[in-house]
Amino acid sequence: MKTYINLINIHKQYASNVLLDNISLLIEEKSKIGLIGRNGSGKTTLLKILSGEDEPDSGQIVLHDELILGYLKQNNVFNEEENVIDYLVNHTEKESWFCAKIAYTFGIDHTKINRPIKELSSGFRMRMKLSEMLLHEPNFLLLDEPSNYLDLNTLISLENFLLEFNGGYLIVSHDREFLKSTCEKTIEIKPNQVTYYEGGIEEYFDYKEKVTLQITRYNKNIEREKAHLQKFVDRFKSKASKATQAQSKMKQIDKLKTIEIGHSARTINIRIPNVEEKNGFSMISQSLVIGYPEKTVAKSNRIEIARGSKVAILGENGEGKTTLLRTLAGEINPIDGTYQFSQGTKVGYFAEHIYKNMTSNDNVLGFIKRYSNNGMLEREILGLLGSFLFSSDDVYKPVSVLSGGEKSRLLLLATIIQKSDLLILDEPTNHLDFETVEALGDALSNYNGTILFTSHDRTFVSMLSDTIIEVKSGDINTYPSNYDAYVYHIKQQILNNIDIEESYLLKSNDNNSDSKASTNKNNPNDYHARKALKSNITKMKGIIKRAEVKMAEYDNERQALLKEFESITIEYDEKKHLRVAELKKLIDSEEEKWVEAQEKKLEYENIYIVNE
Repeated sequence: MKTYINLINIHKQYASNVLLDNISLLIEEKSKIGLIGRNGSGKTTLLKILSGEDEPDSGQIVLHDELILGYLKQNNVFNEEENVIDYLVNHTEKESWFCAKIAYTFGIDHTKINRPIKELSSGFRMRMKLSEMLLHEPNFLLLDEPSNYLDLNTLISLENFLLEFNGGYLIVSHDREFLKSTCEKTIEIKPNQVTYYEGGIEEYFDYKEKVTLQITRYNKNIEREKAHLQKFVDRFKSKASKATQAQSKMKQIDKLKTIEIGHSARTINIRIPNVEEKNGFSMISQSLVIGYPEKTVAKSNRIEIARGSKVAILGENGEGKTTLLRTLAGEINPIDGTYQFSQGTKVGYFAEHIYKNMTSNDNVLGFIKRYSNNGMLEREILGLLGSFLFSSDDVYKPVSVLSGGEKSRLLLLATIIQKSDLLILDEPTNHLDFETVEALGDALSNYNGTILFTSHDRTFVSMLSDTIIEVKSGDINTYPSNYDAYVYHIKQQILNNIDIEESYLLKSNDNNSDSKASTNKNNPNDYHARKALKSNITKMKGIIKRAEVKMAEYDNERQALLKEFESITIEYDEKKHLRVAELKKLIDSEEEKWVEAQEKKLEYENIYIVNE
C-alpha cells in the first residue's frame, strides 16, 4: 500500500489556542477513515491543512505524487444568482453534459440543474458541492460533515457511492450511523493528541471503554498507594529518627501520578424539566393543507398525536417537512383545513433560522437564566451550558458575539428548558458533536412531553422516535411501522432503482459494445471515450459487488432453512419449502448477473488497456 499522506510533527494554534500539537500521522491509499472529536478539537483545521487551504505553524506534510485530493468544505461562498450548471462548469472546467450527469447521481435533476443557487435548500447545496468535488476526479476525499442537511434517501445514496468509491477518504461527521456504514478505521482528535485505530467507530468505542476501565483501576491503585504512604508521612514526619524515611516517602508520593481520563459521552448529562402528566391527544389535524400563497406543498386527511409521543417528521428534502413544522408552530398559516392542540398546551419551537434574527444584550448565562424555570439552580444551568459545549469562559460571552453554531446551540437549550408541553424541533442536532447528540436524544426520550421533530441524524431519530410521519409526493401520512423498518424500506427502494438502472445498463451494453469498442479503438486519445470506459468499469464492479452480497444473503437464508428440514421434530411447512425453491432461483439470477457483469468488465478493461 502506498502512503498517500504523511504528517510529521504538525503544530497549529490560533492565538493561545493550540489545536494540533506535534501531530504525526500516516494515511495510506484507499483507507476509509472516520475522523471524530469534540467541537473545536481541530478536525476541520486538520482537513484545511491537508487540502492546502491552511498551513501548519511548524512540521512537515509529505504527499504522494499520485495523490489527487477532493475536498468537501463545511462552508462555501456562492454567487447566489449563478445557475447550478454554470457553477459546476465554471468551477470544474468540464463539459455541461458531464456536469449534469454527475449532478444527477446526487438527485439534482433537470428541474434543478438550471435553477439559481439561491433557490436551493441547504441539502441540495450540499449535493451540488459533492458533485463539484467528484468532477475533479480525485482518488482521495476529504469530507467535512458531508451528511449535514442530506435527507435519508440522499444519505444512503452517498453511502453506496462511498462504499464503491475506488479510492480512500477521511470523513468528519457527527452521524454515528454514517461512520459505521462507510468507515473501516477511526482517528480521534483530542486536545493536543491524535489516536489512530485500525477499526471502525463501534470497535473504537469498545476499545476506549476497556482502556478507560484499565486507567480507572490503575488510578485507584495509585490513590490507594499514595494514601498509604501519606499515613506514614503524617505519623513519622515529626520524629527525628524517621524524618529521612518520611522525606523518602514524600518523594515517592510525588512520583506517583494518575492518568487523566479524557472526556466521555457518559459524563454528559442533560436534564430536561418534565411537565404535568396528561392523557388524551396532544394535537389533532383535519384535512390540513400546508404551503404558501403561491404554492401548495402537501396535504393530509387526519393526524392524531397522543400526549407524550416522540414524532419524527421524515421525507426527502423539499417535500415539506419544515413547512409542516412551521405551520404547526404558527409561523405560517395553513392553506386549508385545521389543526388544534389540546387546551392549555404550551408550545416550544426551535428552528435554525430563528437564531439569525436573535438579538440580546445578555451574556450566555443571563440569556439562559431568563428562559429557565424558577426552580433551576445556577449550578444546574451551568452544567447544562457545559453539556451544550459552552465552557466556563464561554458563559460570560455576550450573545451578540457568538457564532451561528453557538447561537443555534444556545437557542436550542433555551427552547427545551422552558417546561413546554409540546416541543417542535427543526434539526436540533446540527452543530452538536455526536456525544452531545446522543446525550440529548437520551434526555428527550425520557422527557414526558410531546415532541415533533426533524433530524438528519439517524442515531438521534432511532433513539427518540416512537411515531413517524412521512411527507412524500404531496401527502402527509403516519407511517405504519418503526424507524428501523422505515430505513429498511428506503434502502430497498434505492436498491430496486439501482437494479433497474443496472438491467438497463447491461442491455444497453449488449446492443452497443461493438460500436463502443470500435469508437474507442479508433480514438485512443479521446478523453471522453476513455472516461466513459472507466465509468463503465466502475459500474460493472458495483453490479458484481451487489450481486455477491445478495447471493450470500440468499444462500445464508437457504442453508438455514435446509438445516431446519434435517430435524425430525419440525413439521412440514409448505411455505418454507417454496421459499427454498424461490431462493435457489434468486441465487441463479444473481449468478447470471454476476457472470454477465464480469464479462463486460473484462471487455472494457481490455479495451482500456489497448488504448493506453
